[in-house]
Amino acid sequence: MKKIGWMTIAFILLFSNNVLAHTGLESSTPAQGSTVTEQINEITLTYLTKIEETSSFTITNSSEESVEVEGITVSENVLTGNVKDSLENGSYKINWKIIGTDGHPMEGVIDFVLDTPEETEAVEPTTESINEEESIQSDSEQVETAVDEEQEEKNSNSTVGIIIVLVMILALAAWWMTRRNKK
Repeated sequence: MKKIGWMTIAFILLFSNNVLAHTGLESSTPAQGSTVTEQINEITLTYLTKIEETSSFTITNSSEESVEVEGITVSENVLTGNVKDSLENGSYKINWKIIGTDGHPMEGVIDFVLDTPEETEAVEPTTESINEEESIQSDSEQVETAVDEEQEEKNSNSTVGIIIVLVMILALAAWWMTRRNKK
């Protein structure tokens, strides 16, 4: 009977992380919080594991207006789509929704700023550029907040896993102690 108890503990400790693991975003083009200086034609999101064909994403600008995306495809763990029209300079959000191989739906947001050089004649600076700088600072603060929230979620998932394992170990120890006292 002791062998079964030890095997159960070993099994729980070895495989508990796999049970709690979910598919997460590995990388993206454009990257989270980046400032892109060239026109964007294709969006690429790469995940840690294979994702389902129903996975998708949308793009919105700072006014929450939707940007048209064509040809969204899934290939193993990569989600890609093409931006139909040229994007104007400003901040954007990629709102993604996927279903991982574990069956859990997940979603997230990738913030980025498009700042391509404009081909115009030299114009005297106005107060509009100051307002634009304030807008960019506000956008970068939002990006930092989103990154902090994502990190908190990851930490929360790890904490839950550790608590579950500890509770199981305590339950097995209590069971073992009561068995031992009966003999």
